[in-house]
Amino acid sequence: MRDLGRTRRRMRAMVRQLDLPRMSTVEELCAAVAERSGREVRLVPRRMRLGEPSGFVERRADEDIIHFEQETSGLHQAHIICHELAHLLCGHLGEPPAEDEDPAHVELPTIDADMLRLVLGRSHYDGAAEEEAEILGAELTRTLLLAPGDGTTSQLAPALENRKGQHV
Repeated sequence: MRDLGRTRRRMRAMVRQLDLPRMSTVEELCAAVAERSGREVRLVPRRMRLGEPSGFVERRADEDIIHFEQETSGLHQAHIICHELAHLLCGHLGEPPAEDEDPAHVELPTIDADMLRLVLGRSHYDGAAEEEAEILGAELTRTLLLAPGDGTTSQLAPALENRKGQHV
């Protein structure tokens, strides 16, 4: 059984080490993670396909790209981005490909290259990694400057509902 209290304390300490302004934007948060990792973090909104997660990280030789659902509320987008940043901060992702590797080269031509990259990128996460990312992602989200009322109870459920009316 994992010690959630210990995990929460460790994740809060990680947020403090980022030394963010009291109320930060998602862009400031990405810049802080990029500075810490020495790798650019780029945000790419997109319409996710049915069955895809609401966000994922694509590691390239020179940058990390966070793909996130564009058809959802700003609060939900911030949560998705913070969750993916948490995976980067916790070191849950494998090493990026070498600069001379061709990321478009796929040995299985019948499988969509984007889907293959998504599945392979997610295949090594385990329950503990997702738990850490959720806890750290929530702590990171709490540091963000959000529009007035975004955090109210009355707006929480709709904010976490995606375009298909499914809670994520």
